[in-house]
Amino acid sequence: MGQTHPKPETHSKPNSDKSKNYLFTDLPPVPRTYTDDFWRNGNDAFRFSEHDIEALNQFRQLDLESLESDDEKESKIEKLCAKYPYAYIPLDVDKDGYARGFNLFESITTGNYGEVFKEYGETLILCIGIEDSNAMIYLGGSGKL
Repeated sequence: MGQTHPKPETHSKPNSDKSKNYLFTDLPPVPRTYTDDFWRNGNDAFRFSEHDIEALNQFRQLDLESLESDDEKESKIEKLCAKYPYAYIPLDVDKDGYARGFNLFESITTGNYGEVFKEYGETLILCIGIEDSNAMIYLGGSGKL
């Protein structure tokens, strides 16, 4: 008697039109800049709310580099976090078409980052949120994420 082997499993391919409706596919060339309407209009599966867009605009207007002291910078960032707790701020669209953003914390956390200050040329680094992949988002006193 011969051996019998189970048939290999076959998986049907999902309808590619339906499986990709969460991707942004019509993107401008690199380097990209995104308008508020781009984020507001989104795609079939994802859009940023008016609250998120408002938080994004306030974030863009922090203008930290114009402030003299770290205390002023920290105060301005604290006010943003308090005004827009948990807002989802858009960052960009990755190479695969997924929108990336981060949730703004209700309050900031500070720390003495010692060598990190030197490495990035910062005197202030604040943890202000968490990105989609659970990576913490830090904002330097220069305004760089």
